[in-house]
Amino acid sequence: MVAALGTTALGVGAWRLAGRLGVRGAGQLPAPEWLSLTGGALLTAALQLYSLAAPIDARAQLLFGLGLAVVLLLNRRAWWQAVRRSWPARWSSAERLGAVLLLLLLGWLLTFAAQAPTNYDVGLYQLQTLQWTEQFAAVPGLGNLHGRLAFNSSLYLPLALFRATTPVGPAYALSAYSYALLAVAAVRALVAGLRAPQPDARRVWAPLLLLLLLVYSFQVWLSSVTSDCTTAALLVLLFYYFAQHPPLRATEAQRLLLTLLAAWAVTLKLSAAPVLLLPLYAARAAPESLRFGRRWGGPLALGLLLALPWLTRNVVLSGYLIYPLPAIDLFDVDWKLPLAYARMEHNMIVNLARNSAESPYAAPHQTLWQWWPNWWAPMVGFPGAVVVAALASPLVAAWRWRRPRTAAEQGWAGGWLVAWVGSVFWFVAAPDYRFGAGFLLVAALWPWLGPRWPGPAQAGRLRYLPGLLLLLWVLHNLRGPLYQLRHNPARFARRLVWPELPAVPATVAVPVAPGLLVRVPREGFQCWGAPLPCAHCAEAGLRLRGRTLGEGLRRTE
Repeated sequence: MVAALGTTALGVGAWRLAGRLGVRGAGQLPAPEWLSLTGGALLTAALQLYSLAAPIDARAQLLFGLGLAVVLLLNRRAWWQAVRRSWPARWSSAERLGAVLLLLLLGWLLTFAAQAPTNYDVGLYQLQTLQWTEQFAAVPGLGNLHGRLAFNSSLYLPLALFRATTPVGPAYALSAYSYALLAVAAVRALVAGLRAPQPDARRVWAPLLLLLLLVYSFQVWLSSVTSDCTTAALLVLLFYYFAQHPPLRATEAQRLLLTLLAAWAVTLKLSAAPVLLLPLYAARAAPESLRFGRRWGGPLALGLLLALPWLTRNVVLSGYLIYPLPAIDLFDVDWKLPLAYARMEHNMIVNLARNSAESPYAAPHQTLWQWWPNWWAPMVGFPGAVVVAALASPLVAAWRWRRPRTAAEQGWAGGWLVAWVGSVFWFVAAPDYRFGAGFLLVAALWPWLGPRWPGPAQAGRLRYLPGLLLLLWVLHNLRGPLYQLRHNPARFARRLVWPELPAVPATVAVPVAPGLLVRVPREGFQCWGAPLPCAHCAEAGLRLRGRTLGEGLRRTE
């Protein structure tokens, strides 16, 4: 709730400022979920700059909290109007059904978000990354301690800012927030379809089906502070927004929002890079009357607002402009990770994604036909079906959009094309399903949806079918939480108060250099929330750059 209030207020302030600067279309505020995404992206940009000089600690929480409160106070009337406008003036059966569905959806998402993290990487390095973020400004050469600590996802910054203190440690409840926003967008479209027949059934079915498929893919990871889940949901929201506001109809403000969110997605997860084609396409297709500066200057400025501090953090954490891509080697700093080590991290990502039979640290040299069988074996089932449908979607799209003459059809077709390019990029770069789920689901689904299909979204009592489908699906998936409530009510009740946190493992302090002790887990490789510095192993040649951890780490090869 705090994140929703703060980011929505910041989004309202940003849109009002854009209106005063003469940005066309900024006078009409979007729905609260898009305002919240606007505020979230801008807040992340501010946090990236702040984190270069100071940690995201209690002082930062106070500072940014006061700043957001001031923004809310200055824009209180516009904020209230934006929220009130989305609230139904009359509660008919459509609004009541929508409210019930939304409450069930949010409650169901929260039950998963409150469970103990299950993603392996959370214990391996992500909780450690959050601790470094909260206790230190960006640490030069942090990746020398553990290469994955240099994986610079901007998601960790708002996670650290909105953390909640509990008796058993800090809780990070923001991982599932993008799913809550997608649920709001899906229910909003569904209620609109119940109120009146929609001229385009895709506006009702697309967010609903993508929400169900995404949650099915990642529900067990909603409590994990991993950027994979958040990025997938943000990509789905981006493609839906692009379809709602196709380039030939979009206002300047809508194109700028598309650019802002696309740049944010890339700073969350580098594998989202192909989504930048969406704002490029939107800017290229802008009305010819728009001057060159207005067409390209605004999107470029917003992109750099997020990209420059993100690139700077990359250099600070690893010594490379974009890590783990050591081929882009532009800086000669004493804290830079050894080239061989950086290449090893990149090789590991590719080999593990391909499920290759060779050593994960070896340079990928197997041909497609050599690594394909091992990769496909665990993909059989839902992930494999999505991958096949996505990569083969041009066969359907060629028939579906053989004549995309209207602006709306060009929006859906253009979105599908970018999603398909993203799917191909994912397959070539690192084909782990979680890295490309956002692209894959959109590419697989988009060509099958049409203005009059599925027909039940159009008229008559059958227009209740999408809502009924969502209701049955949520009730079916509530079996798990109800089972927990019956068999372990005390644990279920504790989760209602604060999220369940993982246990802190026992560690051993290993001296690796004068004044530097590195904690290593007694068992396994996961540090979870162990005190800093902790890593899966103590790297040989690790040294302090100065007298304290905050001054950075370096490696003597």
